Amino acid sequence: MSMFQVVLREGITGGIVAPTIKQVIEIRGDGTNADIRHSMLKSESKTDYLVQGGSLSTQEIQDVLVNLKQQLQQLPTEEPAGSEDIYGQDISIALLTDDFQWQNGGPEGCVGGESSRQATPEQKLKFKALVEMLVNVGQQHAVNVQ
Repeated sequence: MSMFQVVLREGITGGIVAPTIKQVIEIRGDGTNADIRHSMLKSESKTDYLVQGGSLSTQEIQDVLVNLKQQLQQLPTEEPAGSEDIYGQDISIALLTDDFQWQNGGPEGCVGGESSRQATPEQKLKFKALVEMLVNVGQQHAVNVQ
């Protein structure tokens, strides 16, 4: 497997004022190893983050990527991109590989408007389960303060 990137961002909905990112989990690697970074907004702050890092083994990377790709292939993204948080979680997930790209929430978050595509209740549950999986990976592996 070649290069890949997984990014979870919490805090994607805004409007006139840009959204406040509450946490970011980013996993980057090449299939043989991966680095993970978990940034969490410190309480009482809008710009100061606690940043922790770590790594994942080859098997852990494969498990995460296979599960994520299989699930995301079945989920819609908003249309147009960045219009509406169709999952209602205030969270975006991006999976970028050589042969697969999927991202909800747009690069600048959701700035308002309506999406012509909506997620079903079942799709919202699948998305929520993926969020929980990625947050757990971040909590388990990003343990060194940077």
